[in-house]
Amino acid sequence: MKKKLNKFIRVRFAPSPTGPLHIGGLRTALYNYIYAKKTNGIFILRIDDTDKKRFIKNSINYLIDSLKWCNINYDEGYGKKGKYKPYIQSKRFKIYKKYINKLIKNKFAYYAFDKKKTLKLYKKKYKHFIYNSLTRNNLNNSLNINNKIITKLIKTNKYVIRLKTPYNKNITFYDKIYGKITINSNQLDDKIIYRSNQTPTYHFANVIDDHLMNITHVIRGKEWLSSTPLHIIIYNYFNWQIPKFVHLPLILNNKGKISKRNFNYNNLPIYPIKSKYKNINIKNSYEELGFLPESLINIIALLGWKPNINNEIFNINTIIKLFTFKDINKSDVHLNFKKSCWINKKYINKFNNNKKIFFLLKQYLIFNNIDHKDKLLNKIINLIINRIKLININDIWYNCYYFFIIPKKFYIPLKLKYYIIYNKKIIIYLFFKIKKFFKNKPNKNKIILFFKKLQISYNDYYFFLKIIRISIIGELKGISLFDIFNLLNYKNIIYRINYFKTIIFNNYK
Repeated sequence: MKKKLNKFIRVRFAPSPTGPLHIGGLRTALYNYIYAKKTNGIFILRIDDTDKKRFIKNSINYLIDSLKWCNINYDEGYGKKGKYKPYIQSKRFKIYKKYINKLIKNKFAYYAFDKKKTLKLYKKKYKHFIYNSLTRNNLNNSLNINNKIITKLIKTNKYVIRLKTPYNKNITFYDKIYGKITINSNQLDDKIIYRSNQTPTYHFANVIDDHLMNITHVIRGKEWLSSTPLHIIIYNYFNWQIPKFVHLPLILNNKGKISKRNFNYNNLPIYPIKSKYKNINIKNSYEELGFLPESLINIIALLGWKPNINNEIFNINTIIKLFTFKDINKSDVHLNFKKSCWINKKYINKFNNNKKIFFLLKQYLIFNNIDHKDKLLNKIINLIINRIKLININDIWYNCYYFFIIPKKFYIPLKLKYYIIYNKKIIIYLFFKIKKFFKNKPNKNKIILFFKKLQISYNDYYFFLKIIRISIIGELKGISLFDIFNLLNYKNIIYRINYFKTIIFNNYK
């Protein structure tokens, strides 16, 4: 029986269409989605496009498609039906104008006419300069100018509207992650809440929208924690109910907070899907790297959240069942790329991805004019799938290239080099004896019996099998040597051994 929606619990994800969706944004969307599903509430997508300077065409479609690729479906919002339309802020300017006028009328906000150059000079002169209750009476704003001059200045549109923060008042709120927080209003600046181009800033528009859309829980990144007292002041000025706040720990890379403007190519790729849209600059993506959406959800869910259970592989239904705000860490987190690959590997094995791998491998072989048979490809994929961490051709090819290409270079560990140098005679003898053996597709037991009959020591047996592996593959890696014997034909194996002998023994005289 389908559960009824809990109309009281309403959460939102409000991204800016200023570029690709990064890991921090995706986690915010995911946690909002998870909490809505857990409480049977409503998850809303709202577009915060008030910053026209940074707006990038096609970003909205990209954001929506990114969420779809990750199977994060919103119940209400942009592009869907809902009684709180429009769900894009650029279409809500009349609403914001109404509420900004209320603040000015009640003297909770004021016009500021200060030039940017003047404010820069103040900041240079006074190291800890803040535009607030301690300084605003000495600055160029409507609090200090008569009404006639104010009217003239307003007509020029060379002004901003600032929030009038109270003097020396403690602003206290409770965050579900960081607990009770108190900040004195004298530490806050009178934030610009309305620009001279008649557009609201994030701080103002989001508070208005969250109230009008009945948002009950504001779940967002910790970078907004310091701005929350300002938002609470706005709520209080309108005498509105304050939502519950949940601020998530930051996700860090080697250079600081992960964001659209702080991409670390050497550490990890941030973007979730390959862009099909113009004007969006993506040089790498999780889809291109070969991550599955299911594994990406698992990876991101664990960035700051750790349930009290000895397991790290969770599908979305399990995550929803286990999720609580109590299990979210206060400390900032790093995305461990190796661990992410390990989780993705688990999902590759869990789901039947042979067809995807087959397609990529076949396309690569055709493009490079490498002979192959589909039957052989399927056999190879069945053997290597447990080794593949990412469904991309680089990782696939790395794990199976030796079936298609005869190695020209050989990576021999130093210990093995010494063994070859000091045991050349026995190695040549074993190469000679073992050639016939490959005709019958040898297994491990047959090889052991073969060496026993030749009265070869375990040490020689151990080193010689390594040498055989290097002669066939080029290095000490890959699947079981006996599985390789079974898939490579006799002539191919003998050719590789002979080539290896020629190269190595000419060098190790």
